[in-house]
Amino acid sequence: MIYNVAGLLTGNLGDSEQYEIENVSLEIDGHSLREINGPVRLMRTDQSVLVSAEIEAVTRGVCSRCLEPATMNVVVNMEEEYSPVNVDLVGKSGKSSNRDGSPDDDYYDPTLTITDQNYLDLTEGLGQALLGALPIAILCKEDCLGICPLCRVNRNIIQCSCAESSIDPRWAGLAGLTSKGAKFAD
Repeated sequence: MIYNVAGLLTGNLGDSEQYEIENVSLEIDGHSLREINGPVRLMRTDQSVLVSAEIEAVTRGVCSRCLEPATMNVVVNMEEEYSPVNVDLVGKSGKSSNRDGSPDDDYYDPTLTITDQNYLDLTEGLGQALLGALPIAILCKEDCLGICPLCRVNRNIIQCSCAESSIDPRWAGLAGLTSKGAKFAD
């Protein structure tokens, strides 16, 4: 997912190019993202290239409730601004830069930089956007029943006979208080 944007950087404000990502795979931070698809639009701004993408991907993991394999679709709408190292291509801007080409601001991210050969690498930025869209807990299905905490069977496959309202033995001493006149707090 590397694009040569030299023509775009030397073009006019608002010039754009369209690309299509088709069936790409990506490994990032221990997560495997497959079947990455979607349109990508690169647009020239006054000092940078604005990347807009609507990406869909598939990831596989373990269901956090039943511990069975789970497949999950991830959708992300990404919009990032990539700044060129060759600032002379886009004209003089008000921003000053360090000797390494990085701007003198607190928001500099080397991931969002166009190289001095005018290549824009979308891989890391898109990977970060997809990772940010992943839920904390992957589920095999929305209504997954999980594993019974008492008999440890997968309740999606086997309906266990454990009592639904079993009391944690650490709280068993408090169980009889309602029969002695104690009331529940609202």
